[in-house]
Amino acid sequence: MDSVFQFTNNPLSITDVKNFVFRRAGFTSETATVAIAPETKTRVAQSEKNFHALLEKKIPIYGVTTGFGDSSFRFIDAAQSAALQNNLVAYLNCGTGAILSEAATRATLLIRLNSLSRGYSGVSNELLERMRLYLEKNWIPVTPSEGSLGASGDLIPLAYLAAVIQGKGQLHSKNGFVETAQVLKENGIAPYTLKPKEGLALVNGTSTMAGLALINLNHAEVLTRLSILSTAWLCLAIRGRPDSFGVLVNEKAKAHRGQTEAAKLVRAELKKENYAVEPITEGPVQDRYSLRCAPQIIGPVLETLEQASDWLETEINSVSDNPLIDDDGTLQTGGNFYGGYLGHSMDYLKVSMAHLADMLDRQLMLLVDDKQNRGLPPNLADWQNLPENERFLHHGLKGLHQSVSAITSEIMAKSIPNGIFSRSSESHNQDKVSLGMSAAVQCETLIEQLFHVQALYLICLAQAIDLRKIQFQSEASKKIYALVRKHVPFVGRDQALTREIFNLIEDLKALSFKEGAEGVL
Repeated sequence: MDSVFQFTNNPLSITDVKNFVFRRAGFTSETATVAIAPETKTRVAQSEKNFHALLEKKIPIYGVTTGFGDSSFRFIDAAQSAALQNNLVAYLNCGTGAILSEAATRATLLIRLNSLSRGYSGVSNELLERMRLYLEKNWIPVTPSEGSLGASGDLIPLAYLAAVIQGKGQLHSKNGFVETAQVLKENGIAPYTLKPKEGLALVNGTSTMAGLALINLNHAEVLTRLSILSTAWLCLAIRGRPDSFGVLVNEKAKAHRGQTEAAKLVRAELKKENYAVEPITEGPVQDRYSLRCAPQIIGPVLETLEQASDWLETEINSVSDNPLIDDDGTLQTGGNFYGGYLGHSMDYLKVSMAHLADMLDRQLMLLVDDKQNRGLPPNLADWQNLPENERFLHHGLKGLHQSVSAITSEIMAKSIPNGIFSRSSESHNQDKVSLGMSAAVQCETLIEQLFHVQALYLICLAQAIDLRKIQFQSEASKKIYALVRKHVPFVGRDQALTREIFNLIEDLKALSFKEGAEGVL
């Protein structure tokens, strides 16, 4: 039986959110029980009461008795505030671009509900109950990815969440998309009518970029662990120098936390394989930088992941709409909808993943080049088992490295930070924007391509491991090697691998969703 996911007055951990969104650890069924604690409902009820007290005093409230953004100087009668919320959701339903994944939008719904349940937004428990119901039943809105400036929050993407709460728009289903109205009718549920401020509270926040950032961060953690495992495999395959991962270099002489961790993980894998090399008496006495400096390359990536995770966890537990109502009933305006932290984290993540892609591409060059790989055949062709007069006919895995080089170039082009392209918008009311959602979307595309690079590299590494006749002892290596061989055979003669590569990529992503970084190392 699945666990209960409960919203309380206490912060959610990023692990809690991952477990629910990715259907892990007690949340494996398609639907799971979702609850809102009584003390949380009490806070929300008091916040709503404070909001209505302000409304009765005829105090101008942004987005309730005024227009939005640059139109905030245009005043509206309180009796029209509900209609204003409906119009807000309607005019913001103009998104374009690819549809966000169901997992990303499930995370968005959870994070938005958590934000509004903090009790500073003036919304009703009825709204939270409707959101809880959608989350529990896995009624997830179909949401286009384009349109958010990242300040004033993710207005356009979140408008699609607000629309389905009203019984409009579409939901994800097993058979594609389904009309929300149809789902509600089948379940005997009436559409929800937004109360004053509830439309604004739903759309004015950072929850969509936070939801997508959760997906990106999870995949980045997995890809980083795979890069560490791949580095260990490369060392085995080309008989590299293990002292580059030793204690002297990575703990005594320099002790950056991430570098130390990366080296320790590689060292542990080599130890499990009982790897040792004889003193070098000829040829280069040290390895190329892509192998020798791997701890120094991967170390900053590990620390960037930690920072991004900390920022995301804070954002998940934050109230990001505007205006806010304090416990004493005072109204205050601010800019928590500005996705600066998430924008920075996604931009940093893009740069970090580009460094990994570049490292893997350079490592693969070492592996396929018979002038550098210490005795492996060129392009990892199986020359030993080919007739001598046929060897030059076969080019092994040359094509895979060419593909990796091309994809890596695209990844590096996408690593330019989005945040530096801020544009003044909305009649210059939004004169500085975070572009956090844009960064998250581009990061998602970049990470997808890094899965391609990693899959291609793992195929080449598995080929080299077989050519060396290495039998893995490490459980982690056995698991990933088996995953590769499940789809891609040892290449004895030149053959097409398109379908096999696609299947491996999908399985790596499935592993990422199901198990996370712990499923690798």
